[in-house]
Amino acid sequence: MSQGPSQFHLWVLKMTQLPIIWLKSRSGQGVILALTLILSNSSIAQDATPPQPLVSKAVQPISQTTQAAQTSAVADENGLNKNEFETIDLLTDDLTQRWKIFSSAPETPDMPVWKIMREGEDKELILICSGEPKGFLYTTKTFSEFELTLEWKYPKDADGNSGVLVYTQDEPRIWPTSIQVQLHQPKAGSVFPSGDAMSDHSSEAEADLARPVDTWNEGRIVSQGGRLSVEVNGRKAGEVSGAKPSSGSIALQCEGSLVHFRRIRLRKLPVVAPEKNGDVVPKNDTAAACSDWVTLGAPSLPRLSGSERGSRATVRRHSKVTATVSRNRLP
Repeated sequence: MSQGPSQFHLWVLKMTQLPIIWLKSRSGQGVILALTLILSNSSIAQDATPPQPLVSKAVQPISQTTQAAQTSAVADENGLNKNEFETIDLLTDDLTQRWKIFSSAPETPDMPVWKIMREGEDKELILICSGEPKGFLYTTKTFSEFELTLEWKYPKDADGNSGVLVYTQDEPRIWPTSIQVQLHQPKAGSVFPSGDAMSDHSSEAEADLARPVDTWNEGRIVSQGGRLSVEVNGRKAGEVSGAKPSSGSIALQCEGSLVHFRRIRLRKLPVVAPEKNGDVVPKNDTAAACSDWVTLGAPSLPRLSGSERGSRATVRRHSKVTATVSRNRLP
């Protein structure tokens, strides 16, 4: 009867943690297979390798530089960089940086019509218009699609008069071709063509949207596709559509009253297709109020019975559509 592995062999196998396979040969001697040693060493090597954590590529951090580069490269559906739509402040310490002046009469150096000052504890920029002689301050750049916000007040005059001229053409006269947003204290927010400008439809603002004298008023003007809508102190004011022209400078009127402006800011908007004659008349208009079914320039309507013609004629009689023409046109 053959003996098993010696005590020495058992000690070696125990130290290496190898399984024991003992076979009997014809000569009666035991043989330990070498294959067992190889497989066991491979198993030990695998067990000795610590497990590696799984890292998802989706959650890998992006450096700030790379992230900024990706953000600046993102474009909107119109192919314009999003930075194009950032809000810019039109008031700076140097008035000539973004504005030009037209005056109907020469001004004296010691009595400027327009001047920039800093007021209050926070030294906020204030644009002051003396009111005389008449004229306007206009931007060096032209705009068509934008949102303009501003604040104004008349320090003393309860009948103060000024205005914002939108789509202003390069005409050195009183008053240039433009669409005027009225800042006259009792009628603030009304909109109408000036000079040679025209529009298809318009609506007037409610009376007395402005706040009392020496109180700041907030205005918002949105221009897209030839439609100009106005808000005064958070309330809907006048509106025009189909404006012609629909692009130009933005101007502030000097019209006989001392007036202060501040926080004049502009944000460009994406370009949209201009409206055409025949578009539905804007809703909630006071000078252009139609029933929803009434569309200007619509194709011929189907023949109606006598009762139907009578009922719809009643709607038409109580509808009012106004095509506006220019005002303030001087020879």
